[in-house]
Amino acid sequence: MTDTMNIHEATLAEALSPIDRRRFLALSGAASLAAVVGSRVEAQQAAIPSVAPGWSAADIPSQVGRTVVITGGNGVPQTIPEGTFPPAGVYSGLGYQDARALAAKGATVIIASRNAAKGGEAVALIKAEHPSANIRFEQLDLAELASVKAFSDRIQSQVDRIDLLINNAATAGTPDRRVNGNGHELCWAINMVGHFSLTAHLLPLLRNGSSPRIVFLSSGAARRATAFDDLQTEKDYTPLKAYAVSKAALLVMTRDLNRRSAEAGWGIHITATHPGTAKTFLIPSGPGPDSDFGRSIASHPERFRPAELGALSTLYAATHPAAQAGLYYGPVNEQYEVGVSEDHATIGTPEVAAQLYEELSKATGQGMG
Repeated sequence: MTDTMNIHEATLAEALSPIDRRRFLALSGAASLAAVVGSRVEAQQAAIPSVAPGWSAADIPSQVGRTVVITGGNGVPQTIPEGTFPPAGVYSGLGYQDARALAAKGATVIIASRNAAKGGEAVALIKAEHPSANIRFEQLDLAELASVKAFSDRIQSQVDRIDLLINNAATAGTPDRRVNGNGHELCWAINMVGHFSLTAHLLPLLRNGSSPRIVFLSSGAARRATAFDDLQTEKDYTPLKAYAVSKAALLVMTRDLNRRSAEAGWGIHITATHPGTAKTFLIPSGPGPDSDFGRSIASHPERFRPAELGALSTLYAATHPAAQAGLYYGPVNEQYEVGVSEDHATIGTPEVAAQLYEELSKATGQGMG
């Protein structure tokens, strides 16, 4: 990155305090992504050219006048010392890096996440770095449809349009299978159902936007999902399996919604991205380092890149004039330059997409259009 980063550091004691246990747990999540991507990523990086060589957050065009909603943008940087979780270094959330970069370019940024204390800390850190930043926090729990509706109602009363929605928030599951108040497995509820519902609620505001865009975050882990016959992993649950299914479904839904936008004239540019293997809080905040997910990631610490590099594909899809609707962007070389990614959800036929849409409409009581 050519953009100079002023990173807030925390001590190990802070990372392991009861209040921040979720942060520490999240650190393991990033590690599991490394093994998921595996040697196929290296082959991909050697074969796929970058669409924007040398492009960084510093090259984002002015975002003045644009209103942005980012889910899960409260992962403030934490320093992880040697021997705590491989590899050591500064970890942060992808959504935090998105919010930081877009606020620096003049966007009005709304960080939407569950934890008000962490959300407030994220806003304070970004304002400290960029005093003129127009950024605020709004509470949103994607695991609960009532919270999604309440958030959406508040936003609709505050703004008359949204220009960019980044559906970034994610969980890598829990050690044992758990469900929310609606009876949905938590990984499926947060990653997929919650984001479908939020997008449906905010669609009128997005259609009012100026050159509006939606970005959904998928993952290289999606390739592990070989079918959609057990969306809520009731038959055979592991955190990695639940995560893979939800991320494959996100990618399939992205393509389907982009098709619907084009056919129905919504005027919304819809893409999907993945971050590669980045130093984020995904595993530690969910299944932990001793899960199938955590062990697979920790086995390849050399593949980890800083979260600000992992965020580049999303920032490109969200802001670059040449980003194309319907495509799937991700890092394609050791420098994490952005390119069109290999397909991580080849199971997503039109028939499967239609069935997925029906399932999500039934789960949320909502449709798009």
